[in-house]
Amino acid sequence: MDTSDLLTDPDPAVRVCAALGPVRVDQPRALAVLLDALRDPQTTDGWFPEPLLGLDGWFRFTVLRSALDLAEAFEEVASVAVAIVNAGGTSIVDNERGPIVFSAFPGGYDPSQPLTSAQRDLLRAFLDTDEATGGIAGNRAWFRAAGLPEDREGIAALL
Repeated sequence: MDTSDLLTDPDPAVRVCAALGPVRVDQPRALAVLLDALRDPQTTDGWFPEPLLGLDGWFRFTVLRSALDLAEAFEEVASVAVAIVNAGGTSIVDNERGPIVFSAFPGGYDPSQPLTSAQRDLLRAFLDTDEATGGIAGNRAWFRAAGLPEDREGIAALL
């Protein structure tokens, strides 16, 4: 069913759940709601005291996957994606940083094409946080799947 009318609900959890619905008549608004929730992932994770049935891991992982799927281009989610990488911490590779890398390079890195500014910003964020988080080595499989170098030196050379 169309949940677009709930995208303006006063409760942010209701808005996000509406944005996660399978029928998105208002795609731009649904994406905006999801991105707003990802700007404060700890609060988003705290909306539900118990894990929701059918969801894998923290609620923010579902919100991120949906935002990445809903975006027509990485540039639409780039600022939030870069912020997630810049936040450091102990990100779950297969639920956050990995899907972000793959979303930024959906057809794989093509050395004959210049990097977009959003792709550069993302790779720079990985370099800037790498020593503290091991983000490049920890995402080696995702970098490989995207056709990117799998080490700091290789990523730095692209920039």
